[in-house]
Amino acid sequence: MPARFVNDDRLHALDAVRAFALVLGVVFHAGFSFLPGLPPGLWAMVDSSPSLPLSVLTFASHTFRMTLFFFIAGFFARMLFTRRGAGGFWRDRLMRILVPLLVGWLVLAPTIAVIWVWGLRISFGGTLPSVPAGLPPPPPGAFPLTHLWFLYYLLVLYALVLGARAVLVRLDGPVPVRRVTDLAVSRLVRSGAAAFVFAVPIVAALATRTSWVMWFGIPTPDQSVIPEVASLVGYGTAVAAGWLMHRQAGLLTVWGRQWPWHLGVAAGATTMCLAIAGVTPVLTPAVPGFATMAYAAGYGVAAWSWTCGLTGLAVRYLSQPHARIRYIADASYWIYLVHLPLVAALQIIAGPIALHWSLKFPAILAIAFAVMLASYRHLVRGTVIGHVLNGRRRPGRVVLEPSPATAGPDDSAGHGAAVGVAADDTTSPGGPPLALMQEVHKAYGKTVALAGLDLQVRPGELVALLGPNGAGKSTVIGLWLGLLDADTGRVTLGGMSPREIAPRRRVGVMMQDVELTPELRVRELVALASSYYPDPLPVADTLALSRLETLADRSYAALSGGQKRLVQFALAICGRPALLFLDEPTTGLDVEARETVWRTVRAMVAAGTGVVLTTHYLEEAEALADRVMVLARGRALASGRVDEIRSLVARKQITCATGLAPDVVRAWPGVLAVSGDAGRLQITVAEAEDVLRRLLAADTDVSHIEVRQAGLAEAFAELTREAA
Repeated sequence: MPARFVNDDRLHALDAVRAFALVLGVVFHAGFSFLPGLPPGLWAMVDSSPSLPLSVLTFASHTFRMTLFFFIAGFFARMLFTRRGAGGFWRDRLMRILVPLLVGWLVLAPTIAVIWVWGLRISFGGTLPSVPAGLPPPPPGAFPLTHLWFLYYLLVLYALVLGARAVLVRLDGPVPVRRVTDLAVSRLVRSGAAAFVFAVPIVAALATRTSWVMWFGIPTPDQSVIPEVASLVGYGTAVAAGWLMHRQAGLLTVWGRQWPWHLGVAAGATTMCLAIAGVTPVLTPAVPGFATMAYAAGYGVAAWSWTCGLTGLAVRYLSQPHARIRYIADASYWIYLVHLPLVAALQIIAGPIALHWSLKFPAILAIAFAVMLASYRHLVRGTVIGHVLNGRRRPGRVVLEPSPATAGPDDSAGHGAAVGVAADDTTSPGGPPLALMQEVHKAYGKTVALAGLDLQVRPGELVALLGPNGAGKSTVIGLWLGLLDADTGRVTLGGMSPREIAPRRRVGVMMQDVELTPELRVRELVALASSYYPDPLPVADTLALSRLETLADRSYAALSGGQKRLVQFALAICGRPALLFLDEPTTGLDVEARETVWRTVRAMVAAGTGVVLTTHYLEEAEALADRVMVLARGRALASGRVDEIRSLVARKQITCATGLAPDVVRAWPGVLAVSGDAGRLQITVAEAEDVLRRLLAADTDVSHIEVRQAGLAEAFAELTREAA
């Protein structure tokens, strides 16, 4: 199957990769008791049938599984951030990461401790062993995070990445750092060198680490709440790389072509590491020298080559929906959370039994997965637990729609069921995208109109495109209408090329500048436009929806400007469009006519029509839009619900009746803008509390004080000002 990476609500390839990384963790821990030479007490049980093949499998899987997971986590973190803003991002992450971390630890940590004590008693003839002499002291901030450490590190790394992003946004100069970074990442990926460059930070961290038990690679940071440097560097690089790759998601298709190269390098680097360290675990710290440096270099390259190659392999072959893979992807978060005590208990039971490892290891996995999948099916998937872990309660079985190659991608509104993936269950209604843009570039000579834009519109959703003149709004509509061609990137309308006639017959358009035949009557214009569609509304219904019944027999030339706009709106809706484009629809309309348009648009959206709205009336977007995208210089500055866009700007509006002069208030610290007159003022502030205290002190007669969050207009002004 050819590579096809679809930017829909659920990226099936990356879902599969994330599920693979989590499930591989179960396999890794299941094989741990079979490692040759493992001293009793280091694990819950040392099996009576050690295995060299499982030792190699354990080593190879551990080189990349967490790097791969954190890379996917970074990719979807940025997706979630761009859709929901900082506030929505943290609300989602706290519910789906912090809550499972806290609740999971309270339940799992004591369970693991009990099972470990049980295993140690069996291993040491019924009594617990004494604490070995010479153990190093506990690390600073010692705390047994158990296998849930990855949730703690996700929260830490998200905070670091968002903090770094905020600094870069404020410090970007005439040559934006982000643009230069995008160019560098693109060149690295396309040249095939990304794995080598991404590996540099972890290679340096490992090679310079003291007391490094190198057979186990990146240290597992499960003993302290103070982050371990090498782990923070290695997994932080992975999150950052995933974040940067999402800025140019189309680059994943490059890995979809390069995967044989990356997996070949990964296999070679892994083999080199095994040759240096040996195929059985070595628990003593590495001795500094050339061999250790070479091993660190090989380990870093192996980790990133596996990550690039497996991601590319999935993009190449798993971009289509598969019901079983999707079910495992949904279940994988739960599986990883609960697996360790169950797997350890099975290892303790199997350990003393005189059977070959080739029988015991598969049996442990089969029983563990049967129990975990059954518990997910009956205790999690349709319950409040599933809502916390997966973003919503899902039905017991997965039903897939045809893929976009036929009728569109799957109907899942949630993207990525598990942790590290940006669930977007509430940002857009279900159904395949009506219109899609992926990594679209468009320039007019030297003027860049769109620079890597990703955008989609789904049924029952109104998307408002906001931006200053030249931001790229008209180019977006022109591309979707087939009037323009993208320089690079993917543009579809109804899953097909916008040049095809079939999807265009399901589109309604109301442009800002329209010329219609002046001699025709309103009824004739509506009837003519309706004749172009396969299943139009009755002409009388269109006239009623547009409040044009009294003007039906009047010629178009005899209408006022506002009445002509209503006729143009009628022509846009007469064909029962699945997708409606509205370009400044209420320009020139009076209040009553504007309410007519708004009311009709709301009804169409409720009935399942997708709408793309461009407007300079920000209150119109605030009243109608399910989702807002702010454009500037051809890039998306922000995307999300209206309240999420407002939350991106830390401003508040104070309205009051006061005798203070505007110029006096304008000079106060913390005041950003003042409008109104001496009778009633609107004060825009960064922080309301200090200004309120000063206001009350300066005017004891102040009254009618109202404080509210900044509106969409203020958020829009701030976002576009920062991009200017």
